[in-house]
Amino acid sequence: MSAVIQLQHISKRFGGLVALNDVDFDLQEGECHALVGENGAGKSTLMRILAGIYTKDEGEYLLDGKVIDLQSPADALRRGIGMIHQELSVMPELSVAENVFLGRQLTNRFGAVDWRRMHQIAQAELGNLGFEDVDVRLPLGTYSLGIQQVVEVLRVILSGARVLIMDEPTSALSHSEVERLVQLVDTLRQSKRSIIYISHFLEEIMRVADRVTVLRDGKKVATLEKQATNVNHLISLMLGHEVNATLPPQIDSGAKTQTLLDVDRLSSDVFTDISFSVQAGEVVGIYGAVGAGHFDLARALFGMYRYDHGTITVEDRRFPRTFSSRYAITHGLAYATESRRKSLLAEEPIFRNITLPHLFRIGRLFPREKRELELSRPQIAAVGVHPDDPFNPVGRLSGGNQQKVAIARWLTFPPRVFIMSEPTRGMDVGAKSEVLSMLREFRNQGYGVVVVSAEPETIIAASDRVIVMSRGKITAQMANHQLNKDTLLRLL
Repeated sequence: MSAVIQLQHISKRFGGLVALNDVDFDLQEGECHALVGENGAGKSTLMRILAGIYTKDEGEYLLDGKVIDLQSPADALRRGIGMIHQELSVMPELSVAENVFLGRQLTNRFGAVDWRRMHQIAQAELGNLGFEDVDVRLPLGTYSLGIQQVVEVLRVILSGARVLIMDEPTSALSHSEVERLVQLVDTLRQSKRSIIYISHFLEEIMRVADRVTVLRDGKKVATLEKQATNVNHLISLMLGHEVNATLPPQIDSGAKTQTLLDVDRLSSDVFTDISFSVQAGEVVGIYGAVGAGHFDLARALFGMYRYDHGTITVEDRRFPRTFSSRYAITHGLAYATESRRKSLLAEEPIFRNITLPHLFRIGRLFPREKRELELSRPQIAAVGVHPDDPFNPVGRLSGGNQQKVAIARWLTFPPRVFIMSEPTRGMDVGAKSEVLSMLREFRNQGYGVVVVSAEPETIIAASDRVIVMSRGKITAQMANHQLNKDTLLRLL
């Protein structure tokens, strides 16, 4: 095989942060080369350089043996390099064929869209990929995420790509859809296309990849033939130490004190048969890779995501099948989303962000500002927001202090259970420590806490008990006794 792409001595910095340091990477014709590493290892940065999104600071990029300098993703695609992002860019309301030819519809000699030709080509090409059962005239939204993923792949291929970069392609797919995508990768390799495959699912990597490159802390650790490695070996390389191959024993929900939250056989389109409980004075961590369904589960508990079956009970009160976030707040739940940018109003002052979820309780008395300040000032002090001026716009605060505001808003009328999604994402070490200390203090005060995260360090540092989810299902429940990252990674 000949090298299609060669990256030599690639380095990339963002200010004082070194994201990639002297990294080599190559891709052969007709191979699937997997890229693995922890969050922050440099996978995304290298991938963006490959796709023309970022420019390198140092090193050489060779395509077919010739040095190139990509200026944009469009430039990369013109040279035959396409990327399929984790967040699909399809348009579900348009037909399958329209999505296949999105932005470059075929026209006839009169300048009108040639629907017949587009349908014929799309149907034939999907058939070549093994998906002849797809009707290209139907809206793409009538098909599963797996089929939508395939349509996006076909669109990139028909745009001229012979190199495909797949970023977490199976993170939101069911088991059967994963099987079909694995078959698609084999089909693409047989047609001499080259694939760079990024995934957290190491068992899946061992199925699809010919070679695997491991990154750690912005450096290449190793490039290995699949036959020369295994899952435990890859985890050891990712973490930088040997892993303990013995998994801790699974447990039931533990000794009962007072059950504050009970979830029984909850199911939706993205998670299935989820059952667990949270006791008073307990932090339960729910860990999984992006796409495991745990973030949607958190939203479902707060009335923000529809579920089809199962029950949610808070202190003996069974929630109705459909309920609002206001109902959840009134009956003992609080939820801090993983996106501070979406949950906080950056231009509004701190005190208004704190009282926002409780305006229905405060009432419509005017002027209301005095009452809002009375309620928010003690909470600003309690969580240590700095600076502590309640009139300071939230957008001027650091990420750690914004998270403190997101937590403080729920102390105004304390719930029974705090649900926290990615409570320490994007924070420095000091801010993370402060937030984790708050969660432990909530536990010590007798509240229940659910921490949902894709960061194993946060789960291990915060939790008394850990639930692991993968592809929408619980794969393990363990007490957090000497739990470590390699254990969590092997359960994904």
